[in-house]
Amino acid sequence: MTGDPATRDDGPTGPDGDAVAPLIDEDVAVRTASLVASRRRTSAAEVAALRAEVAADLPRIDAAARAWTELGADLAPTTATVVGRSGWVRANLTAIRGTFEPLRERLEKRPGAARIMGAQIGVLFGLLSTKVLGQYILPLGGPGGGQLVIVGPNVLDLADRHGPLATDVRRTILLHEVTHRLQFDATPWLEGHLRGLVDRYLEHAEVDASTLKDAAARLPDMIAEARASGSIQPLLGAVLTPEQQEVINEAQGLMSLLEGHGNAAMYAAAPSDLIADPEAVREAIASRRNDLTTKVLTAVAGLEMKRRQYRDGEAFVREVIDLAGMDGVNHAFAAAEQLPSVEEVADPAAWLDRVRVA
Repeated sequence: MTGDPATRDDGPTGPDGDAVAPLIDEDVAVRTASLVASRRRTSAAEVAALRAEVAADLPRIDAAARAWTELGADLAPTTATVVGRSGWVRANLTAIRGTFEPLRERLEKRPGAARIMGAQIGVLFGLLSTKVLGQYILPLGGPGGGQLVIVGPNVLDLADRHGPLATDVRRTILLHEVTHRLQFDATPWLEGHLRGLVDRYLEHAEVDASTLKDAAARLPDMIAEARASGSIQPLLGAVLTPEQQEVINEAQGLMSLLEGHGNAAMYAAAPSDLIADPEAVREAIASRRNDLTTKVLTAVAGLEMKRRQYRDGEAFVREVIDLAGMDGVNHAFAAAEQLPSVEEVADPAAWLDRVRVA
């Protein structure tokens, strides 16, 4: 499928503006992803029709998201690009350029690190490229961040599986991702805050051989404990430094807010003549979690954590709306110190009390 998002092809640069060697071998990542991802044959007519449908839907979806969230009234119209699976992989690789810079000095001492990281990320992105329907690519410093993309082959698969309901699913996914765009573009400080969390996480990463060997030795016991307890904390303790665990806890509150806010919008923001049966859509989206690829990703990419963010964050947003309306929710987007902690996501009334929302 053609129509990949337009991103610069120039690589990372150092403080003086000169080009520096990439920390991820993107060519290796793309080749690996293409080996992992299944292919779907699409005709030019299918692609053209999908692009036309997305373009026709987007203005109403954009308006519905702004009306419900009360964010971004003065922003330019939201735009979206339909891409193939390889286009999605390339867009995300471009967007994360620079993300791993805090590790540069340590990684450059490891021969072949760029190729190894390229292969590892290629496997993950290849698997994900078969699952993602739409994505607002988080602005993490690379030139591809901050754009909204629709993965055409995956959306077209919906029509094969769900028939007429596929239109509602596509519109619902668009609504979720447009909400993410409004969160970031209407909240200027949020991008820098997110990048700061990533930088702090990587600055405290342990990449020396002895630490990794010790973590690997403890991993089987930690996996067994995680399975027995139903919590991922034992695994985090095995592979993360205390400083990284602190960042993860902070990020969990933020991501639960963002994903829960997006999920609440999915099922509450659209008028019935745009999305006729939100509950059927919810069931259709949930059914996609039972295939083998999703089970693999749940194991290797932490998708179970993301699902909890959707579930717990949506419950948080809905309860805050009940207690303080949408104005109460939007106090979370006023400043970094007003973001809910992971504990406050489970106790919306305590968060409202802290930010002094009546």
